Amino acid sequence: MPPPGPAPDSHSHRACDRCRRKKAKCDSIDYSCTECCKAGDACTFDIPPGTRGPKGKPRRRGITDLRHVRNEAQQPQQSPIAASPLSPFLPPIRHTAVSLPHHLTVLERFALLASDIAQVCPFSTSLDAVVRECTDLFFQYIAPISMSVHEPSVRNTVNQALGTAPPGASPTLSAFSLLTAVCAKVCFFVPSNLFPIGSSLAETFLEASRSSFSSHADADLEDPCADSITIRLLHSNCLHTSAQTAVSWHVFGEAVRLVQRMHLHDEETYTPLSPIEAGMRRNAFWQVYIGDKSLAVLRSMPVSIHSYSFDESITTAYPLSDRDELNPGFNAGIQLWQYAADLLLRLRVIKSHQEPDVDAPHPSLTPADRAVLSQLYVRFATCLDDLSPQLLPESASSSGTSVISTHDRFAVQVADLHVTYHCLKMYLVRKLEEVSFFFWIGESHDMLVLRKTEIGRDMVRLLQVIPFWSLQINGEPCAEKIRLVATDLLAILQDPSPLATRARRDFAVLLDILSQLDSKASNALHRELP
Repeated sequence: MPPPGPAPDSHSHRACDRCRRKKAKCDSIDYSCTECCKAGDACTFDIPPGTRGPKGKPRRRGITDLRHVRNEAQQPQQSPIAASPLSPFLPPIRHTAVSLPHHLTVLERFALLASDIAQVCPFSTSLDAVVRECTDLFFQYIAPISMSVHEPSVRNTVNQALGTAPPGASPTLSAFSLLTAVCAKVCFFVPSNLFPIGSSLAETFLEASRSSFSSHADADLEDPCADSITIRLLHSNCLHTSAQTAVSWHVFGEAVRLVQRMHLHDEETYTPLSPIEAGMRRNAFWQVYIGDKSLAVLRSMPVSIHSYSFDESITTAYPLSDRDELNPGFNAGIQLWQYAADLLLRLRVIKSHQEPDVDAPHPSLTPADRAVLSQLYVRFATCLDDLSPQLLPESASSSGTSVISTHDRFAVQVADLHVTYHCLKMYLVRKLEEVSFFFWIGESHDMLVLRKTEIGRDMVRLLQVIPFWSLQINGEPCAEKIRLVATDLLAILQDPSPLATRARRDFAVLLDILSQLDSKASNALHRELP
């Protein structure tokens, strides 16, 4: 007797459940088909029938049809943004800026950005006020370590977009991408006591910048300029801070390839350029150069830009010190990384030629190699001896946060220079130890450990002198440099050593500072602590 349910003819067009599961052809008649008969069961039809036709593709989150945006924008709405020249374009709908159509105009992108900001911070000020504050904060605090952004050009973009430029002026997509990247960098890096709403707007500005940049990326690659490199550098910095390290490295790699393709290592390529563009390209090249070395040290990435990378070597001059009061500090950072890279690459060559010997506790090191390594290490260790007074840690210690001053700009450079110096010093000592340099110059193991603890103590003293906000503005790369020093101290306190007590005390200070920086590096060190 058939099971209760709908009449058989209601299922005449359907396969039974067993056949559907086996994907077999069903010849069911009166609740009986060949497959079910073999199994001694009656046909069942409990599985809901599927719908016919092709399955629709899922819509990407945040996709907004441009026609819908324009139609909605034409309807009268009460905007939460203060009155501005962009008000007629404001769409009253929620969206994600990164997923906007590529053919939006610049003014439409500004309008949608204003809407996003209003939704994220409904009680904040207007787009005009937010962008202008970000611009001021960037050139006050970020520019000393990001020298390839031309301040008059960025401020001109702000005026063009927000209504104070001459009638008819309109910024380009590239200018919009750069401005929003500048704002994103400020939101990610400037601490909350200086910019309280920054963390809320960081992703909004980054998405807006990346969306705009992707809409003209191909054209940008065909005809690159200084901003082409700078935008990628800013994006890479923000992505790194937002824990997207793989994407950050890929975007930075694009900047490296642009530098190589534009031959910015060759001083002659700057001759036909305008003074402004030449200056920005020069600064962009050296920023990429520093970033390349930083990745080699902190992330064990290969060195891509060095004198050995080019047939003509690197002939690009440093930025002229008399053009900008920040250039001497910027140039000191370039030289610091150059000298460290020279020593690091020489160490790699020597290590590749050392043959392992099971009978010898230490690999051999020729007198010539020892002499070269000694010379390169001394050159690195003394490269900051002639710094001007405003670039010394003692100068930065008197810098405050309540009053904007040139002194604050130097404090950011001081933190970057000296944290980098102690980090590189520890790293190079570690690499010299790997080739048995200290053994062959007659230094005992305890003396080597003492050398490392002294570097760690110097780092602690530095961090206790300079303003904490200067570390925050230098971002996650600064935290990773502190972590590198702390890692070596951790290795010392894990081994039986008379210096373990000193190492533990200084390690605790570094770990506390990393925790205050809210750094991912501090979590890793906490897990390693015995």
